Amino acid sequence: MKVLRSPEAVRANKLDPMAQKVADAAARLPQIEDGSPEDARAMRRERGNPFAPDPAELENIEDIEIPIQSGSLMLRIYRPFGWKQKLGSALIFYHGGGFVLGDVEQYDTVVQHLAAKSGCIAISVEYQLAPENKIKGIHQDGFDAYCWIRENAADLGIDKNRIAVGGDSAGGNLTIGVELLCKQANYPVPKYQVLIYPSVDLPMSFPSVEEFGEGYFLTSKGMTWFRSHYLESPVQANDPDLLFLERDVSGLSPAFVVTAGFDPLRDEGKAFADHLEQQGVPAEHVCYTDMIHGFISFAGGIGAGMELIEAIASRLKTEL
Repeated sequence: MKVLRSPEAVRANKLDPMAQKVADAAARLPQIEDGSPEDARAMRRERGNPFAPDPAELENIEDIEIPIQSGSLMLRIYRPFGWKQKLGSALIFYHGGGFVLGDVEQYDTVVQHLAAKSGCIAISVEYQLAPENKIKGIHQDGFDAYCWIRENAADLGIDKNRIAVGGDSAGGNLTIGVELLCKQANYPVPKYQVLIYPSVDLPMSFPSVEEFGEGYFLTSKGMTWFRSHYLESPVQANDPDLLFLERDVSGLSPAFVVTAGFDPLRDEGKAFADHLEQQGVPAEHVCYTDMIHGFISFAGGIGAGMELIEAIASRLKTEL
């Protein structure tokens, strides 16, 4: 199978056939904007993900509860074989789902493969979702989790100076939020960041939002619905703290930025990679031109999803 990739934010002539099937199936389902967060979560649990990757072979997987400023949260720790031999590298992963949906369990086998293929200890963060927690609270919880992991790194088998952070979609937004809170607090930034089709433009102002706003898995109406739950009010979309494309990002971690050719978030992801580069932060951008938003989650059926997992793993090996 040929994976179509480009350093530019462009679309292929047509969608990958499996990505097309996923997009068509999503369009036939009840749409999230027509119900409550509880309805959407229940539908996800009921349907599951038939295209999630199969489990990977790891030495062990462990859930732990950690204290943070707002209370506590759960971390799921994925340890590859041989992790006890020396302090190793780590990836802290923040899952997607528009800050309203998704959890560690739904991303379980994706993160298993990231750990197994990279050799990193991978840690998936179960942050509290909206509407109970709003975007700045979610950023703070993600930062607190990063700080706790860094400060307890040796006990976890991790070299605190070899930690990457990353996530997909809203998890990419959370990753950037954590990086910026490190800068604000003068706290050590991670060694590397992985931004998988990140949400960075809350005003939804880029052309791809309209071009791919319907029929390609993530819709513009769905994006508006997510925002209605994770923002304190609609005007918060223009909060200077949350306008990542206007923030001072100098000194942040080198980045691997991934976009998808048929994704409403495509243009803003590329714009953020350019913004990093313009402020002196090394940023590699790759657009999977025949893919939809969310394709890493379907790595068991969409070949490019597993190829992306392997690409991330390769960069983690090199950068950490």
